[in-house]
Amino acid sequence: MPKRADAHIHLFREGYRDAFTARPGVSIDEAACYESLAAEHGITAALVVGYAAEPWAAQNNQFLAQVAPAHVWARPMAYIDAAQPPTLEDLESWRRQRFVGVSLYLFDEQAAAALTRLPDDLWRWMAEHRWLLSVNSRGEHWRAWRPILQRHGHLRILVSHLGLPQRVASPPSAAQARQALASVLELAEFPGVRVKLSGFYALTDPGYAFPHEAAWPYVEALRERFSVDRLLWGSDFAPHLDWLSFPQTFGLFERMPFLTAEDRQRIEGINLTNLLEEVR
Repeated sequence: MPKRADAHIHLFREGYRDAFTARPGVSIDEAACYESLAAEHGITAALVVGYAAEPWAAQNNQFLAQVAPAHVWARPMAYIDAAQPPTLEDLESWRRQRFVGVSLYLFDEQAAAALTRLPDDLWRWMAEHRWLLSVNSRGEHWRAWRPILQRHGHLRILVSHLGLPQRVASPPSAAQARQALASVLELAEFPGVRVKLSGFYALTDPGYAFPHEAAWPYVEALRERFSVDRLLWGSDFAPHLDWLSFPQTFGLFERMPFLTAEDRQRIEGINLTNLLEEVR
């Protein structure tokens, strides 16, 4: 069995509120469920992307601090709000609790503007400790990272869900794919930026259209610009459960004729494992 490392999962004390786990009649211990999936599919590590922007998830960082010591595969990432930045003491506290990075959600002008105001000492600390920054964003908001990366080019930013380009029902041309991903592709010049191949259900119409061939030109464009070494598989557990089985979240790579078996091994595990080995 190949060893895998998952670059994007979520764990919440009461389960994710906007997906299968919130349906009537469903009760789930997400950490226990993921533990069984990890054992079945050879997953040795998973980035647990924190989210605390809504009242029901407000204590997610605290919950992840409890999850980390109980599950050897769990690599938590603390949610931060760019408008209320953490202190260096916060970062050190999270590091002692086995966090390996932070997660940010930037979907409006206010959040993007707040990002650019974060002090350089935070970025320097993250770069020095080789922490991972999981980012959910889209479109022009990716360009807010450019002035930061021009000062701190080795920040290890992980672009979630291919950067959330336009949802498509049929494959765009190569030129159309590059245009849809333009703001993400521009970040390839900075060596610390990686892209998660995750959330394909949000990129194709319908979302259950496995193996998501309509989105394959996006993957080809990212592979061309970033190289296979900077691409990471992410299952997006548990939100994906409304659309796909767990093995389908990585099974689609085997269907892509432009990826070799070695490519798939790097995407599904080797690349993230190498990043985690460097976290201080």
